[in-house]
Amino acid sequence: MARTESRPGLLGARLIAVAVAIVTALIVASAVPAAAQDAEWRAVDNPYQEDVAYTIGDRFEPFIAVQDVRWRSFTISAPERDPFAGGQSVDVEVLVEIENRRSSSARILIILLLEDGDGNPLERIEVPAFKVPGSRLRDRSQSATLPISVVEATRRVYLFFEVLE
Repeated sequence: MARTESRPGLLGARLIAVAVAIVTALIVASAVPAAAQDAEWRAVDNPYQEDVAYTIGDRFEPFIAVQDVRWRSFTISAPERDPFAGGQSVDVEVLVEIENRRSSSARILIILLLEDGDGNPLERIEVPAFKVPGSRLRDRSQSATLPISVVEATRRVYLFFEVLE
């Protein structure tokens, strides 16, 4: 009867090598998005000002950092409107998301200048100065009343973001 030898050591070594390769790939894959996310932030001067394309209802992510305070996003939301409903204005909600990476609190002022597609001014929305505690993420909501014509015509917004000392 012939004797066959098995090689459990070789099979076990291959399994370990495959497991190590999979774990390494998972670690690298999870680290890359985190590094890419940090690379997306633009450090800008205080105050930050920029004109961008925007339509009411969209979420916009400036991804800017001013003195370790990050402006993550803003959305201006208007309720769905029945085209046959009366009225000349509508209440909107402005939601901003700010991350303060400082150890101390920061006071923030945000002004949004709504514009038509040609950059002509339509309306101004100010989010009054508010504090964001140190090392915190904070959402701030502000309501405003806009003419329906402004909601429909807005195609750009001029952003103003200031960290107040």
